[in-house]
Amino acid sequence: MGIFSIFGKKDRQEAAADENDAARARRSSSGGKSGSGGSGSRSGSARSQGGSSAVKRDPHAARATALKIDAIESEMSSEFVTVPTTQPRPSSRGTASRPAPDTAPTTASRPETADAPASEMGNTTVMLLDGQTAVSAMAEPSADAESVISEAAILYANGQQELVEQMLAAAIAEDRLGDAAPRAWLMLFDLYQLAGRQQEFEQLAIEYANKFETSPPGWAASADAAPPPAQAATPAVPFPASLDAGCAKQVERIRNLAASHRTLRLEFARVAQVDAAGCALLLDELVKLQKTGHDLILVGASELAEKIRAIIQVGRREDTEAPWLLLLEILRLLNREQEFEETSIDYCVTFEVSPPAFTAPQGKVTTAAGESAPETAEAFAMPKIVEGRVDELILAIAAWSDEHEVTVIDCSRLQRVDFNAAGRLLTGLGPFCGVGKSLEFQHVNHLVTELFHVIGLDAMARVVPRKS
Repeated sequence: MGIFSIFGKKDRQEAAADENDAARARRSSSGGKSGSGGSGSRSGSARSQGGSSAVKRDPHAARATALKIDAIESEMSSEFVTVPTTQPRPSSRGTASRPAPDTAPTTASRPETADAPASEMGNTTVMLLDGQTAVSAMAEPSADAESVISEAAILYANGQQELVEQMLAAAIAEDRLGDAAPRAWLMLFDLYQLAGRQQEFEQLAIEYANKFETSPPGWAASADAAPPPAQAATPAVPFPASLDAGCAKQVERIRNLAASHRTLRLEFARVAQVDAAGCALLLDELVKLQKTGHDLILVGASELAEKIRAIIQVGRREDTEAPWLLLLEILRLLNREQEFEETSIDYCVTFEVSPPAFTAPQGKVTTAAGESAPETAEAFAMPKIVEGRVDELILAIAAWSDEHEVTVIDCSRLQRVDFNAAGRLLTGLGPFCGVGKSLEFQHVNHLVTELFHVIGLDAMARVVPRKS
């Protein structure tokens, strides 16, 4: 029903009545020519009655007016109709792929049969993509390639690998991704690689070589092997050049990390000098870690023991006991029983008290030479999967960032980042970038790379995809 048909029905009826009266008046006028004074009397009668038939109307003009009204009505109708925001672009053939505007679903309702696959993605994906999913647009030749890649990245983050494979494989087969095609191919390569599906990977490599006339990515035999848990995400706390009262920040970080990690890495390779206050802080925390049974990786512990020996002297009581007790604790953790016994005798002579007894470490303690510390400190290793709360991970990255001008985050073992966790990671790392810190995510697989692009992490940190 048109606009004027709703609001102007009465006006049209009156106009039609006027035209009928005018037609009857003309017929009466022509018929009255044969009678004397007939025309004048009827005209006078009409004027005396005040009827609208006194005004003569041209039927051609009336028809033109009606056509003009219809044109205006059509234009106004197009302005009054609200077009849903999720309406897709028209196809190249000019046919609509959605119902008419007065029956199309709004953004508040979920599409039914046309977008059925979207129900498998969850509300998060529909919300992010403004209610319009790339799956629902697969039949559209003009579907946006970026939306296909973005949605595939979000679905993979949410653990829906099968749907991701279907989407990417269909888009690649239809060859409608334009310049974004290589990105979709690399995402599918990584999907097969991470799933350990070598046969599908090799078949895709043949198709890739034929299409792009270049060498395809190679299969990495060990990519699907899970790394040792401690090596994958062991938080490290590097100590500065001076082990003094200023190390309270590092000791506090150890305490926070110990609440959520069983294994900690303590690095003393940079320590050049020590004092009693710093020894007391570190001693207190090492004793607590032993009581809780934490596993420790000590870097440069032997060198730290030598620096402590340099500030103590047998028989000199003016120094506090903290350096002596820290030295004994380090020797115990390093399992050097003979050196422990010799040092404990010197301690007994100096302070005239019974020395602590030697006991084996409560947890597993491994060591690393101080010379190897610069190599191990080049990058922070991300875990295999990032999901759930990431507060501890952010805290560990922050600790690493404090000791490095450019924080390199190694993602070579990283397989997937949950979408919600990715958002928390973005929020948590934002303040570090805001104060001038530089973050680099290196060796990122292409599925995670596209996710980082979707959430905007690549706008504040450098994201380097892995080399194919």
